[in-house]
Amino acid sequence: MLISNGVKKIIAIIALLTIAVAFAVHFKKKNSNTSAEKSVPVLQETSTNQDRLEIPGKNKNSNFTPPLNRANERVTKKYFGLFITPQTSPIQPEYFRGYHTGTDFEIFPGEENIEVPVKAVCSGKLLLKKTATGYGGVAVEACDLNGEPITVVYGHFKLISIARNIGDKINAGDTLGILGQGYSVETSGERKHLHLGFRKGNSINILGYVQNQAELSGWLDSCLYVCGN
Repeated sequence: MLISNGVKKIIAIIALLTIAVAFAVHFKKKNSNTSAEKSVPVLQETSTNQDRLEIPGKNKNSNFTPPLNRANERVTKKYFGLFITPQTSPIQPEYFRGYHTGTDFEIFPGEENIEVPVKAVCSGKLLLKKTATGYGGVAVEACDLNGEPITVVYGHFKLISIARNIGDKINAGDTLGILGQGYSVETSGERKHLHLGFRKGNSINILGYVQNQAELSGWLDSCLYVCGN
């Protein structure tokens, strides 16, 4: 049977349209799959806000070491920044009033009459050792914290136990001296314990208390750096 030229043209057009529709359907499916693949979230190992939170009891600076063994267990009475009055103090009788500039590390039962060595918490130079009211023996060391200078105040020493001289280099972990005998001139009549204060900058300031929070801003919470071990 002969097919006219017009019919041939129609058949060719239909064939072309069929191919075009098939191609369009295939292309649409491919794009749809690609989009779906892109929309699937890729799981990556990333840090979270929780990872960046400070963990209590961990040292913020690995160059600092605890002044006493089981240091974190000894901080039970006077914390950094605690407002003290003779009426509200955890220590009685109390003679001071103000915001506590340091952290007090208490002795354990059985340590009342034995030598309790105190280690340097950081590496630096000895700036001061003397007897001061409220402390008995006190020492001050110049140190560096995250690139910034600080002075470290150690209070209630048996002064003659500090063998270092002014200007001597001290390494973190070195024994600096021993705690003074409680309720004696070695501790200025205070209980046997270590007062540890971190003061910003280079100037020597051994105040154990300040009268307002603006003054307290010149100090740091030493326990954040040395209470982790």
